Amino acid sequence: MSKKLDLTANAKINLTLDVLAKRKDGYHEVEMIMQSIDLADRLTFTKVKEGIEIEVNHPQVPTDQNNLIYQAAQLLFSELDLDGGVKVKVDKQIPVAAGLAGGSTNAAATLVAINQLWNLDLSRAELMLRGAKLGADIPFCLEGGTQLATGIGTELERLSSASELYLVIVNPPLEVSTGMIYQNLKLNQVISHPQTAKVIAGLRIGETDLVIDNLTNVLETVTLNIYPEVANLKKKMEQLTDKALMAGSGPTVLGFVVGQDRAEQVKVELEEELNADYKIMVSKTVKQAIEFN
Repeated sequence: MSKKLDLTANAKINLTLDVLAKRKDGYHEVEMIMQSIDLADRLTFTKVKEGIEIEVNHPQVPTDQNNLIYQAAQLLFSELDLDGGVKVKVDKQIPVAAGLAGGSTNAAATLVAINQLWNLDLSRAELMLRGAKLGADIPFCLEGGTQLATGIGTELERLSSASELYLVIVNPPLEVSTGMIYQNLKLNQVISHPQTAKVIAGLRIGETDLVIDNLTNVLETVTLNIYPEVANLKKKMEQLTDKALMAGSGPTVLGFVVGQDRAEQVKVELEEELNADYKIMVSKTVKQAIEFN
């Protein structure tokens, strides 16, 4: 029986993000196309005698019950009355609080790892149901690829995979509260909603230009007004890339380009213009969320 497992947990971006309505339960009804990218954290899970221990190479990441890794492990240990404990070592490469689902993808990896190490034989659907209790992005982070997400973001429909898209990711040195952005979203004042159907059509027929031209995030109407640093960064990215798009509620901005060489060139240009506090990375779209190493 294996006592150790290494997994790669890929980040998530939104190709489109639309908010349709606010629900009575306080959540928002959304429609968005989610996409896995190869920016990833690497996690090592080891069975131990007792407890949940987290070791991470990032000072801002909690190692107690405030970490989604801890919550995911605790959920399975408590619900299924599992023996022993788990130690999780995280090589953190996905920026923290960046709108890239770093915490959610770590939680998804934890559910996969415990299912495997304890031979639980839970189906992917069963893991997704449990993950949804902890966060709306976790079901996608278990499935990965290219998916249409509806409801509160947990109802998924697999779409044709995007042709390999390259992007430059720029994470500025500030934090944005997702809750605050949603609270300030005035749906009756939103003039232009994402053309999600056009993106789905572009994915289906392999028209990369149609996909890139229609990448839209309705939350930009809030974040860019409140945070001029993010608005200025997006303008800069628009000048250097084929399409710039804010990730989630921000503050990260994505710049889509054709080919890795162009992406690397844009990265160099941005490193010359922005100060060292900005994290600048090159990534590409991939077809899976969790990978076994």
